[in-house]
Amino acid sequence: MIERISGAPLAPALTPSATPTSPGFGDKLGAALDRTDAQEQRADSALELLASGESADLHGTMIELEKADIALRTMVSVRDRLIGAYEQVMNMAI
Repeated sequence: MIERISGAPLAPALTPSATPTSPGFGDKLGAALDRTDAQEQRADSALELLASGESADLHGTMIELEKADIALRTMVSVRDRLIGAYEQVMNMAI
């Protein structure tokens, strides 16, 4: 007859890791939203300083406003692509 081989187990025990080693998609998206919000706040404060007369740096204010506009357009584009991907997944036939 066939005898069982003693020694090492047939398959090593699998243990799930406690925490992921790298940040997930949600964390990265949240960080991008935070950076976009911070850029918007910098642009707003530069505009307030210019409007109140405390700052005469029109060039710097316009640069901050354009940076905020680019960041916002990027986030809108990401949102649109996420919605498109979600709609494609929801329309898949099971």
